[in-house]
Amino acid sequence: MALPCLLGCGAARVLDGNAQFHQDYCAPAPLFRKTVAMRPYWNTDSLLQAHPDLPKAVAISANATGTLSQLLQLKALGRDTGMAAQVQRATLRAAIQQRLLLAVTEISGLAAEMDCEGERADQLGRYLDNLNSSRNTKLTVGSIIVAAITTVATIAIKDHTMQNATAITGGVISSGLALMTVNPAGRRIRLSLQRNVLKDVWARADSSDIYSPGLWYMLSDRHFSNSGTISLMESITGRWKQYDLDRKVSAADAERYFGNGGVYTADNLHTRAAMLNELQSTIRSLNQNLQGLMEYLDGYGGEGRVCDRRMEAALSSTSHFHARLGHQVNHPRALEVKECLRGWESK
Repeated sequence: MALPCLLGCGAARVLDGNAQFHQDYCAPAPLFRKTVAMRPYWNTDSLLQAHPDLPKAVAISANATGTLSQLLQLKALGRDTGMAAQVQRATLRAAIQQRLLLAVTEISGLAAEMDCEGERADQLGRYLDNLNSSRNTKLTVGSIIVAAITTVATIAIKDHTMQNATAITGGVISSGLALMTVNPAGRRIRLSLQRNVLKDVWARADSSDIYSPGLWYMLSDRHFSNSGTISLMESITGRWKQYDLDRKVSAADAERYFGNGGVYTADNLHTRAAMLNELQSTIRSLNQNLQGLMEYLDGYGGEGRVCDRRMEAALSSTSHFHARLGHQVNHPRALEVKECLRGWESK
C-alpha cells in the first residue's frame, strides 16, 4: 500500500494561505475614512410622517446621506427671489451635492473591495482546483499502470498461488488509486480573515465598523427594498441560505464564511466568492437611490432653478461675487443673475 500513500496521502495536507498568499491587499488603505459620517434618524416611519410633502424615496435617501436638513432648508426658501435667498439656495445645493458625491464614492470603494475579495477567493479556488486536477491525473495514470503491470505479471507467472497473490495485490492497489480520485474535498487551504465584509450583514448587527452609519441604514431599513416588507440585508441573507448554502449553516460554515476564516476547500472558496459578488450588486444598487435624490434636487425649484444655476456659476467664478454684485451693477455676472430674477418675478 506504499504506492497509494505516496501518491494520495500528501493531498490531505492543508495549505497555509496566511503564509503563502498576501491576505490584506483588498483591504482599504490606512487613511480610509467613512465619508457618510452623520448618523441617520432610524425611525423611518416617524420621519415620513413628519415630512409628508417629501417623496418617500427622497426623504429616506436624504436621511441616509445626512442631507435632509439642507434639503428642508432649501424647500423653506420657496420662491423667494431675493439675492440673499439665491445665494443661500446655491450654497445649500452645493453642500448637498458634495455630500452625495462622497456617498457615491464610498459605495464605489466598498464595492471595489468586495470585487477584489471575490476575485481573490475565486483565484484561490481555481488554484486548489488545479492542484486537485493534477493529483487526480496522477492517480488515474498510476491506477492504469498498476492494472497493466498486474495483468502482465499474472500472465507471466506460472505458479498458481503467486498468480492469485499478484492479481489480488494489483487489484487492491489499482482500486485504491481509483477511489482516491473521487475524494470530494481534495486539497484545502487555511485562511484568516481580518476584515470580513460578510460578517455584519449575516449577523444583522445594530451597527458596523466596516459600513458607515448611512450605508448601514440603507441596508437595514425595509423602506429601501422594492417590496417594502423586508430589508435588503434580510433579502440577501435569505438568498445566501437558500441558494449558496443549501439551507444548512453549521457552526464551522458560519465561522468560515461569516467569521474569522478557517479551512476552505475549492468549493468553499467559490461559494464565498459568489456571496461577495451578490452583496456587491446589492451595494451598487444603492446608487439608484442616490440618483433619485440628485434628480429631485436638480428639478426642485421650478423655473427658479435656472437662476440658481447661474448663481452657482457666478459663485464659483469668483469668491468676491457678493461684493461685485452689490457694488458693480454693470458686472456681467451680476446683470445676468438680476435679469434672470426679474424675468422670473414677472411671471
